[in-house]
Amino acid sequence: MQQDKHNTSHNRGNHPQRLEAKPQDTLDLREFWKTLVRHKRMILVMSGATLALALLFTLGSKNVYRATATLQIERESTKVMNFDFLELSGDIRDTRDFYQTQFELIRSRALAAQVIKDLKLDDKLSSTSPLTSVKQWLGIASKPTEPSALENAFLENLSVEPVKTSRLVLVHYDSSNPEQAAQIANAVVATFQKMNTERRINTTNDAKTYLEASVKESKAKLDESVQRLDTYSRDNSIIIVNGKIETTTSLTLNNLAEKLQKVEQQLAEKESINAILSDKTKPMTERVGALQDNVAYIQTLLKNLDDLKALNAKAPSANLRKQIRQREDEVEMQINVKRGALPGEIENLKNTKRAILEGEAKAKAEAIQEQEKFIAYGTLRRQVEINQELYQDLFKRLNQVSIAGGIAANNIAIIDDAQVPLKKFKPNLLTNLSFGALLGMLLGISAAFLREFMDDTVKNANELERISQLAILGVVPEVLNNTPSQLAQLTIKEPKSSVAEAFRSLRTAMRFVLRNDNSVVFVTSACAGEGKSTTATNLACAYANAGSRVLLIDADLRNPSLHRTLDVHATTGLADYLQGNIDTSELVQATAFSNLSLIPAGKLPEDPSELLSSPSMKALLATARTEYDHILIDGPPVLGLADALVLASLADTTLIAVRAENTRMAAVTNALKRLRQANASLSGLLLNRVALHRGGSYGYDYSNYYYNDDKQTEAGVAKKGVVTTLRSLKLL
Repeated sequence: MQQDKHNTSHNRGNHPQRLEAKPQDTLDLREFWKTLVRHKRMILVMSGATLALALLFTLGSKNVYRATATLQIERESTKVMNFDFLELSGDIRDTRDFYQTQFELIRSRALAAQVIKDLKLDDKLSSTSPLTSVKQWLGIASKPTEPSALENAFLENLSVEPVKTSRLVLVHYDSSNPEQAAQIANAVVATFQKMNTERRINTTNDAKTYLEASVKESKAKLDESVQRLDTYSRDNSIIIVNGKIETTTSLTLNNLAEKLQKVEQQLAEKESINAILSDKTKPMTERVGALQDNVAYIQTLLKNLDDLKALNAKAPSANLRKQIRQREDEVEMQINVKRGALPGEIENLKNTKRAILEGEAKAKAEAIQEQEKFIAYGTLRRQVEINQELYQDLFKRLNQVSIAGGIAANNIAIIDDAQVPLKKFKPNLLTNLSFGALLGMLLGISAAFLREFMDDTVKNANELERISQLAILGVVPEVLNNTPSQLAQLTIKEPKSSVAEAFRSLRTAMRFVLRNDNSVVFVTSACAGEGKSTTATNLACAYANAGSRVLLIDADLRNPSLHRTLDVHATTGLADYLQGNIDTSELVQATAFSNLSLIPAGKLPEDPSELLSSPSMKALLATARTEYDHILIDGPPVLGLADALVLASLADTTLIAVRAENTRMAAVTNALKRLRQANASLSGLLLNRVALHRGGSYGYDYSNYYYNDDKQTEAGVAKKGVVTTLRSLKLL
């Protein structure tokens, strides 16, 4: 027992600690291809099914003919009226919006109803849609009779196709009757052209009616505003002179201003004359010249004075000088007479100026009081002007609309009428089959990847190693058409097979894990049916075939199977020994293979875990270490049972069998968690029943490189019959 504990403790420290690898984020096309290979049967079945459905649909569909008429649709570049609220429906600024609007008008229910009515198609319409064809083929389709149903059936067969880089539009109509298809296509384009013209005329008429009402309303407003302005002018004595607003006060101010200007001018002239006449230093001629009206008498005196001065200059004499003085005195006297009248005139002018200023001040005060009247008058006058402009503009637009209504042009032209089609448009067998095949492949591939995404079974060795943090010690390929007994003995009976080679590789890997002999290896799995018993038997045979003494213990006391796979007949076994019913001499059974002994399970107990954890079990293993080179224990699965945890604690190491594409990754994770919580020594994993031909990502390839003459390998067995071949290809 001390030796057992020592070896167990020693071997548990031998298994390497694996670091968790980071998952790769790069796209691996090989993984995609392998996924498709694994699910090729699903892809082929779905592709074949859709191809067959496409063929049946094509053969069961009735012939459909397409007639095509060609339209030319021009943009409406100008508007009849420059009013946004009167803009025509066809005048759309964006070209795409405009043409899309025209396409929808062609496919409108109003046009469909009109064509149905004109051609009397109430009982002649038939749908050509695939869904309706299927319903008719199944005999569950009903003929449309209601107006909405007739319009729907009509629009299902009508399609519009614009010609790229042009203003041409193709109008298609599909029908099972070629003559009807051409008739309806021509009726559609003709009705569309007619409705477009009517819509334009109706729009113009609506605008004319609206403008006539607007003109009438505007005229009434203008007359009302003119009447209010005239009444206000008369009530407030407002006069219009040369287009200007005048009142009695403003006229008075204007007159006073003119009079004041004249009086000030006269006053300035009189004062200037008075100053000149009073200045005796100035020459007499200048003083006389300042008089506004030089009387003839003074002019005569001045002329006589000039003559006397001229004679005196030629022949001076006292008489002449005397006469000169007399004439000067006479002129001076006349000047004084004139000057004496000026002060009175100046005073009168000043009095007149003061009177004018007083009147002007009074008039200005009255004018200030009349400002509110001017403002109100201006407001009324602006209203008249606005109403007059609006009336004139509306009247002008009304005349334009009246002219445009008579010359409305259609921007729709029919280029080609639809001809009766000579060839069917659909169904097209090649197109439908190609589409069915493509759709089937897409559905199959989508289903394959969906199944791959939803399936969390073990399919990738690298992913399994990353999640478990354990090494994969071996990969056992899948073998077809073998019983469990044959599978358990393949290592010895078929030493050249790929299975035997796989277990010999596992034996070599276990040698590096268990560096000491007389070790105890516990073989288990996460769930039942993963090949743990087959693994334990073949590994034991591999050790025995190498010359080692091997003891194989069937510790699955709930569902034992080793006695059947090794053809050993035993009524007693491990359970009986642990219960004390037999001793070791009756416990170990010989097998048909040399160096390999078996301890069968025996009679099934009520509490297997209690028996396996008893001291008798530990003693049995301690004794076996002294007599055998390798002891292998086949136990129950880990999940749901405590037996496996007890056996894992007794063994030096534990080997976990995982069935490829069957065991769920979550089950493996939970099993490893339970084993680690029990402080079990884990050596690694064995991938069992790997279908290498299905493209799994396991990183191993057993192609019988050394054993090409092997007739019992998977390839050799697959050649035995047609059924075996189909199964190997996963087609059955």
